Amino acid sequence: MKYSQISFLMFSVLISFSLIIHYVDGRNKSKAEEDDLEIERQLRVLNKKPVKTMIVIIDCIDIYKQPAFDNPLLMIIKSSSIPGETRSKNISASSIFRGLHTERCPSGTVPIHRTTREDLVNAKYSVKKNEPIGANGYPNVGFHFVYVEEVIPGGKYFGAAASMTIHNLTVDLDQFSTSQIWIVNSSEEETNGIEFGIMTDGHHPTGCYNMLCPGFVQVSRDVFLADQFAHSSTYGQKVYEAHLMVYRAQDTGHWWLRVGPNAEVTEDVGYWPVQLFTHLRTVHHRYDMVGLQVHYLKNQLRLWVNGYFPQLNDHKKTAFMRLLRYVNETGNLVNLDTHSVRTMNTA
Repeated sequence: MKYSQISFLMFSVLISFSLIIHYVDGRNKSKAEEDDLEIERQLRVLNKKPVKTMIVIIDCIDIYKQPAFDNPLLMIIKSSSIPGETRSKNISASSIFRGLHTERCPSGTVPIHRTTREDLVNAKYSVKKNEPIGANGYPNVGFHFVYVEEVIPGGKYFGAAASMTIHNLTVDLDQFSTSQIWIVNSSEEETNGIEFGIMTDGHHPTGCYNMLCPGFVQVSRDVFLADQFAHSSTYGQKVYEAHLMVYRAQDTGHWWLRVGPNAEVTEDVGYWPVQLFTHLRTVHHRYDMVGLQVHYLKNQLRLWVNGYFPQLNDHKKTAFMRLLRYVNETGNLVNLDTHSVRTMNTA
């Protein structure tokens, strides 16, 4: 059976962001009963009491009671003021999403995707081998990908941005497809990284993402993680894009996410607090722009981001990224230097 679901997503490979499962000690209960009780307990913890419910699965939660503040590392932020949302123009980036449409959460609240039993079951049974990034910061074996990386010895980057085409690709249960940017810094012991972009999946558990990675502080009142795009590109016809950016705030060190229909119309969605990081507290030394098509070895079908092989002379028939830029030490966006770019294609 094939599935088609395209959404705005955030991945994280931070140790701090991994979902921890605690088990109930009930020796007279079956394992299934214990699992059910644990899932119910986590649902009560993750799903905060809403001020308002906009649609069936989106709750407007008090901004200071959102799931991020269940993380003890963030108590200092909770006791201080949370920065407000900012927009590049008087137009909301929510126009490209299905989510809240013309509505917004009330002042002082933020939209949070309500966690379901299926979300927790998938998170619990996800396995490390299914994660796109391995311990060395590169895609694991068994994943097909095309990526661009700027290689400058000693280079320092404070963020990255790109416009990505949106495609409603049909995939099998054991497949998913993403267009994404990786921000990575590591030591011999561990890797810190943020992955953000667009995903189509077959409902296969592929690790922790969106609000199941505790720590992201939601700020926008109408754009939220895991929202679905309102429109997708039609092969050979109209092309739809989304512009995504993550940048490090110079005053706080927090890593902010911005999104919009294009580079001129974007708004802040929220941020990862600096307290969550060990290797991204100052700068990062590598970033990648990636088109990633994942399948497992038993399935040799390779459908790329839009389901077709690239037609380089016709952008309406090709999935692509453009406006690939990074943020420098002064906070300005800089185009990639084509002379210092390394590419890789495993197709």
